[in-house]
Amino acid sequence: MSGASPPEPAFEDEKARGGRGRWKGALLPVLVTAGSLAGVAAVMAGLLAYLSPTQDTTSGTGAEPTPMIAQMAPADSAGGTSAPGTDPANAGGAATAAEAGAAASTAEAGASGAGASGVGTATVGPGGVNAPLVEAAPAASPPAPVAVSVKPLRKSVPTRVRIPGIGVDAALTSVGVAKNGEIEVPPLSRPKLAGWYRLGPAPGEMGPAVILGHVNTRSGPAVFSRLRELRRGDAITVVRADGSAARFTVDGAEQASKNRFPTKRVYGHVDRPSLRLITCGGVFNSRTRSYTDNIIVYATLSGSGSR
Repeated sequence: MSGASPPEPAFEDEKARGGRGRWKGALLPVLVTAGSLAGVAAVMAGLLAYLSPTQDTTSGTGAEPTPMIAQMAPADSAGGTSAPGTDPANAGGAATAAEAGAAASTAEAGASGAGASGVGTATVGPGGVNAPLVEAAPAASPPAPVAVSVKPLRKSVPTRVRIPGIGVDAALTSVGVAKNGEIEVPPLSRPKLAGWYRLGPAPGEMGPAVILGHVNTRSGPAVFSRLRELRRGDAITVVRADGSAARFTVDGAEQASKNRFPTKRVYGHVDRPSLRLITCGGVFNSRTRSYTDNIIVYATLSGSGSR
């Protein structure tokens, strides 16, 4: 048969047969010894593998976060807010809309549990100048209101946001979703301008209204450069086009990885008029010109009046 080795001859002389016998006899002990050693090695390898501690390959948090300069988070339609895609907003006004609200917590709950890992039972913390911001657990709710919520206001376009505690008195523009599915952000050429996400509720309406702004630009600090300093109980006022002012009280703040943006906490359904302020935080990567995290402040409507 083509490709097969030729068959051995049917006969051979005694000398050749005797030589082959002696060769086989000498080889047999060698094969037995080698086989025994290989068996011992296999048994030892299996024993070591059994006794050695296993390495958990599922405990990692996935890819390293992508740093950015001004990214925001996509929304979830569950709370009346449309959900754009996630993307960094450092280069031309579009940013990865990745932020969110946080756990149903009391004022001081938050630092316990998971820290920035986003696991365990960590809730949204109270925030504050010297308070470390942690990332709440994925299933955590937005923080409990510090003040009694009042009834919602009628829809009116917001025109200005004022936060005395951090020196903010900024004009507002409306932003939507870019063609690539990313949420828009104010242009970097206007660092003191904040943006209201117009596809969600207006501040004062039922549900989570979203206002976002840059933390800094190449020219220096931007509108929300001190956002992380806000703490539970601080006041926020949003001036509206109808001449009214919606007054909010801060419930808490968190710093969340853009890779684990808490979409449901930020944009999900709530039974009261709420506000989320979002900017960038974490580590800045000078090569990609982007930050790793988002700072998210949660607040509840606690009053209204004239501007």
